Amino acid sequence: MHFDATIVSTQLTALNIPVPLPTILGEIYDIEGEVFTSSIDSASSGDPVAAAYLRGILFNVLPAVSPRLKAAKFDNPTLPVLIRIGKTEGPKFSKVLKSWVEAGCPADEHGQYLETVYKRAQVECNTSPISGDHQVHACSVMEQDESDAGERSDESADRPYINRHVYGARVAVCFSADLTRNQSHTIRIEAAESSGERSYNWKDKVGIQLSPRELPGVLATLLQLQTRFDGKGHGAQNEKWFTLENQKGKVFLTVNARGQNGRSLPIGPGDCFEVVTLLMGQMLRNSPFLTSESLLSLVKRTASMSNEPGSTQ
Repeated sequence: MHFDATIVSTQLTALNIPVPLPTILGEIYDIEGEVFTSSIDSASSGDPVAAAYLRGILFNVLPAVSPRLKAAKFDNPTLPVLIRIGKTEGPKFSKVLKSWVEAGCPADEHGQYLETVYKRAQVECNTSPISGDHQVHACSVMEQDESDAGERSDESADRPYINRHVYGARVAVCFSADLTRNQSHTIRIEAAESSGERSYNWKDKVGIQLSPRELPGVLATLLQLQTRFDGKGHGAQNEKWFTLENQKGKVFLTVNARGQNGRSLPIGPGDCFEVVTLLMGQMLRNSPFLTSESLLSLVKRTASMSNEPGSTQ
């Protein structure tokens, strides 16, 4: 997919969301991929979750954020770290940072919150200070600042973008909330290979958006209600697919793309729980008339159908 920073800048301006330089937009796209561009389309159609995702990232790469972090004696911030913070905390982090620094960086719960969030993001990204366009100080906002850059009164503006990460020795996988072109809530799976100790090459990730009809089978497999699920026919040329398979004490995931090695890792009980809650949340958003109990009852039934001889997924 071709990324056009000029078009994206125009779309963000229309949404009243901070617009960084085109080079920074390109770096964000390199890191986030199609989730970033599809979220802009969804936000333009009125989706509050997509708008919250964008606001979370872009408010945290405002040009004022970097000097404030330095004033607070945090390590030199990098773009991946601030993107991670924006996705988990929304605009809250930059707002708390602003008020805390202006108050003189007192030893209080706000400072503790900022330090905890920042260090956690550093560990998750495993980043170190880097040069060039990745440096946050290279980011500027086109004729906007924090006082007028898209402030809204609705509660959805501060909702975080939800995702779950599972890390293995050679592969890491991100499960994130996503929207289809038909505005159905679903899950996106992105798999990246290791590029070093506790470091992963997310720029070369393989991403697959699950179709709504795949969600029950994926949930049933994660709950070990069925032994295996095969997700086939993904990508413009049907060049991507994934499998989930139950093994003793874990669920084994493999993400594939034609011409590339399979990216596999085991998902243990704790990580399964996190992914299951994310998955159930998306399914309940598609069917708000269901309760958690009725959803699980339906999934158990469809799993039993899948386990019958001759069944198709």
